[in-house]
Amino acid sequence: MNKEFSYHDYVTDTTFLTEYNAYQAKYARQLRESDKVLIDLVKDIVTKRSSDLGKLNLLDVGCSTGNFLLHLKRLVPHLTLTGGDLAESSLRECRANPELEGIAFKILDLLRLPQTSSYDIVTINAVLYMMDDEQFELALKSVAGALKPGGTVIVFDFFHSYPQDLHILEVSNSHPAGLRLRFRSMAIVESLLKKAGFEQPVFRPFTLPIDLPPSGGEGDLITYTVPAADGRKLPFRGALFQPWCHMSAIKSD
Repeated sequence: MNKEFSYHDYVTDTTFLTEYNAYQAKYARQLRESDKVLIDLVKDIVTKRSSDLGKLNLLDVGCSTGNFLLHLKRLVPHLTLTGGDLAESSLRECRANPELEGIAFKILDLLRLPQTSSYDIVTINAVLYMMDDEQFELALKSVAGALKPGGTVIVFDFFHSYPQDLHILEVSNSHPAGLRLRFRSMAIVESLLKKAGFEQPVFRPFTLPIDLPPSGGEGDLITYTVPAADGRKLPFRGALFQPWCHMSAIKSD
């Protein structure tokens, strides 16, 4: 087997990105259920802070083709928005989309964000689970340096409440060499957030409010739901349960 994918391999693989960008197209019109929660968290911050500070600055790191920012622009207009990604092909699509006009798009590496303390909010949507321990810690420190004191990071990723640190190598048609997935415990993440200069972490485990049937396609790993005994709809990817979670934390003053 070839060397498994790293974070940087994933975000610069042109073949995979072409397929992924095409898949993302449907979410330009159909807002993801997880993004609805993310937008509500942003709205709450804007409601509490914007009257005193004017427009807040938000950076979405790993913005891909800009679907989250498109919906955010429409639903939370009182923000100055920036999208950052390492995939130039995705950023070209963003810049060419008239619906994203007014949003700045930049080549940005989550591990090396400008340390300018210029953002009120940084969002990281389904990116950190690809990172090893060193990258994960570096990403948190990088975000802390990009945020203003009192600013908020909001993350959607694989976090769980169990005393386990899980390393999973997923070999699939999309990633035949293997994609490393990390399921981190909330306790580990909370400790690393504190080390990076964050406080008041809040974890919100996410399950889907709608039923998603299996696609039925051979080798297709699109998310589907399995009903739990308590009525929750658990998100699965193939044989793998996905412990998605929204997390927010505030940069210490």
